[in-house]
Amino acid sequence: MTSDVAVAPPVTNPSTLDAVRAKRLRRAVLDKYDKYLYGALGVGVFLFAWWAGTATEVLNPKFLAPPQVVLDELVTGLGPGGALGEQVWPSLRRGLTGFAFGLVLGVVSGILVGSIRVLEKSIEPVLLFFRSLSILALFPVFLLFFGIGEESKIAIVTWAAFWPIFVNTTNAVKGVERILVNAAKTLGADRVYIFTRVILPAAVPNIFPGVRLGASYAFTALVAAEYLGATEGVGIYIRSSQEAYQIPAMYSGIVILGIIGVALNLVLAAAERRITGWQLGLTSR
Repeated sequence: MTSDVAVAPPVTNPSTLDAVRAKRLRRAVLDKYDKYLYGALGVGVFLFAWWAGTATEVLNPKFLAPPQVVLDELVTGLGPGGALGEQVWPSLRRGLTGFAFGLVLGVVSGILVGSIRVLEKSIEPVLLFFRSLSILALFPVFLLFFGIGEESKIAIVTWAAFWPIFVNTTNAVKGVERILVNAAKTLGADRVYIFTRVILPAAVPNIFPGVRLGASYAFTALVAAEYLGATEGVGIYIRSSQEAYQIPAMYSGIVILGIIGVALNLVLAAAERRITGWQLGLTSR
């Protein structure tokens, strides 16, 4: 003889539920903002080490100004009538113009070379030769062809930005999985459709790392380019500050270049997420 025994559902303490919800909420916040939290922590540690090194004179304050002094000089220089603020726009104009030229040339050339295998094989030795040249060795060539004006500086920045964009674009186009192309051919797609709807969308996510690297190279080369006879710009501001032994002003110029680079990288990262956001649904769990 059997009897059915009713089993009561487990009683959950409301305080336990609240604790679980709070823990999940904290985890969700950390997962969403951990990049920024760790980044802020890293910046804080770096600034503290900088301050401690100069305060204890482990790092000579005559050669490395304390961070609070550099920050004060940065605020003053960017304020009304500040000398540094007047130099930012000329550098931005040169850097962004050269980067834009390098971006267009690098993407277009990379697509052509990556799509046409005969072209790639025929010009590969020439490309390898030019890629191996230091941009410093080419400064006299740019000066001969473009003079000491704005054109030579923009040409130097364009050259620096071109190569990482070109190489990444070429490899991205070449690396598109053949199964995608063959599937499109099987469905009757023509070459134009395959190129615009299959190859390019699949290659774009792998082009963007080269674009961001090209932007970094562009502003790195910009400083060296501005040393070549420029009368305005952050690069010449840094150099003149160093020659006048205005060490805090020199470091404030270096800091503003870093801020420009970080800001440009954030803009490009946001553009990358927006343009390639469709991939998240394919690759995210």
